[in-house]
Amino acid sequence: MKISMFQAALGIAPALVLVGGSSADIFSDIGYDALVARLGSEVPSGAGVGVVQVEVPAPGYSPHQGNGQFSGIEFIERSGATEPSSHASEVGFNFYGSKESVAPGIPTVNLYDVNDFIGSGYLRFGSSSLPDSPPGGARIFNHSWIGSLGGSNDVLALRRADYAANTFGTLWIMGVNNGAGSDSFALLAGMYHGISVGLSDGDHDASDTGTGTEIQGRMKPEIVAPGDFTSFSTPVVSACAALLYETASTTPELDGNSVADLPQVLKAVLLAGAARNDAWTNNPSNSRADRGTTARPLDEVFGAGVVEIDRAHRIYTGLEQSGDSLLPETPTMVGPGWDFELMSNGETLWHRFSLTETADEIGILATWNRVIASNFNLATHPNLDLELFRIEGGSVVPLVGAAAEIFESGNVRSDSGVDSVELIHVRGLAAGEYAVRLNRVDGNSVSTRAAIAWLIPEAAAFVPADLNHDGQVNGADFGILLSLWGTSDPYADLDGSGEVGGGDIGVMLAAWTG
Repeated sequence: MKISMFQAALGIAPALVLVGGSSADIFSDIGYDALVARLGSEVPSGAGVGVVQVEVPAPGYSPHQGNGQFSGIEFIERSGATEPSSHASEVGFNFYGSKESVAPGIPTVNLYDVNDFIGSGYLRFGSSSLPDSPPGGARIFNHSWIGSLGGSNDVLALRRADYAANTFGTLWIMGVNNGAGSDSFALLAGMYHGISVGLSDGDHDASDTGTGTEIQGRMKPEIVAPGDFTSFSTPVVSACAALLYETASTTPELDGNSVADLPQVLKAVLLAGAARNDAWTNNPSNSRADRGTTARPLDEVFGAGVVEIDRAHRIYTGLEQSGDSLLPETPTMVGPGWDFELMSNGETLWHRFSLTETADEIGILATWNRVIASNFNLATHPNLDLELFRIEGGSVVPLVGAAAEIFESGNVRSDSGVDSVELIHVRGLAAGEYAVRLNRVDGNSVSTRAAIAWLIPEAAAFVPADLNHDGQVNGADFGILLSLWGTSDPYADLDGSGEVGGGDIGVMLAAWTG
């Protein structure tokens, strides 16, 4: 099958005069300066993270490898000898350049011509062969191009891309078309598993997925970043992902967790950490009965918001905090963090958190993969819903329709029927106990791998007797202690005697707040 030529996401001639903000401005806009201020010399650089860069073939698919910003980087031309192009160079500057990228430590860049990549070079579209394994163990695939094979061919190519990402655990990051109201192209911005990127100024195609995509009506892009064109905002997100991949290998608790570097987790972390200003909205209902509900989880133009690496890094290093199939008795969300779960049909994942004072902002995001048959003849599309509840008197109370005294604005339920992302974003959430429910509702029998990530205020310091972590020591904590009476559970063994008993009551009474 002949593979057609593609367009670069840049959408204009290769000869280009670049204008726009400096890298210093971009570093501030995406939270990199805040990350450096917080981590100092421990800030990651993308060291050890191999990547893939896919470009159009004309005039060449390689950056100018002799440019000083690329000193020390190994380039591997996977599609044969090529000439350099200014487009590929500018993508490279923002992806791994020593001056303009937040990830100058990326050591190896695997380069592909897009036609070869879609065809025999990687995805092997048009054959019965499976996609190739990632070259050199590459983790991130950057696609600063757009295109189409036409109709059902796009559907099949996207299945292969999603299959490869899921099978090999790689994160694919793609640009949408430039220009508000411009034409939408299925490849690869319509990918189900990857992250589609727009511009933080909103000058990009923000239409839902359409012709050439299997599940039409999904919101795109999922995130935005600074750049003169989407070709150059896309590698900004890729560079941020590289910092997280390095963090996974250098943080013992992440390196020892077999799910921490899965693409669903990285995608959830990046999207949950995105910055959402006061103008950002996923247009929740304001009617009394349905207040706080939305079936459109993202902002119509800005997706989950502007990529923000400091927020994402704090979520990621908050580590996996596991939920339960039943409502937990104590908080499972203690400050920023994430969780990963295999979700079967009808399965529910509960989390719980406490607020001791009104929270300016709460962000909770879930994402999951579809399941592609290895012969690419079938794709199963799971559907999950996300909802926030208040816990009162030990009972779960819906927040949908709640008054502004409970939450000032935003959404407390996200239940799109087509998107592979659900997002709860609330401002002015009152102090109290809360529960988060992720629920699979589609009826398909195939399990899916889902990740949930959140940015909530750091947990306030608490005394050991505060067993439910709500900032108070009172009857609720006494009830938990009694439920563990006579056991050796260290959680309620406050006096360290080896058994939960009368001595622990004395410790609790000494800390009693009422």
